Amino acid sequence: MVDGSSCCEVDWPNCLPGGVMFGMIVTMAGSTVLLRFTDFLADPHDPDVMRRALEVEADVMTFEGETATFWLKGVEVCSYPVEVLASVEMQGKHAVADSRKYTVEDVRKQYRNAYQKWSAEDDERLLDMHDTGSSVEELAEFFGRQLSAIRSRLDKLGADVEGPGVPPASSQQPVQPPF
Repeated sequence: MVDGSSCCEVDWPNCLPGGVMFGMIVTMAGSTVLLRFTDFLADPHDPDVMRRALEVEADVMTFEGETATFWLKGVEVCSYPVEVLASVEMQGKHAVADSRKYTVEDVRKQYRNAYQKWSAEDDERLLDMHDTGSSVEELAEFFGRQLSAIRSRLDKLGADVEGPGVPPASSQQPVQPPF
């Protein structure tokens, strides 16, 4: 414990022989994660600001080659080369790393495109198929992704996850109660 936070500091270069990690997934029970960098990096939200640490919301951390990628509900939050990460710390009193560990390869046996980046073509096809009535289950099967990834991507693209062709509730006029 460090200042009331659950900490999983990692000596990155010594994680695996040669410092290379591949196909590893760490689930983090959905929490705020503090990334500490080895040097100052540009803030992803404001390139005029340099940071040595950054807080992100994430529930999964994956490793492909020498890159650590952080995900929230199936959507990529950020990605950094392992060599620039000094530590990764889960924040909060109750932040505990999920003990389940599985590899990207394990997940991709069931979902061939799990944790892959979405292309612009995939986004367009997803919206087209959703708007023509394809269910979330059908979309997950077609795209080879988890149901949660389909729902998250539709939400990120502004589509109504509950039904095709309907704008999301946030873009509709609020309904006034009848009293």
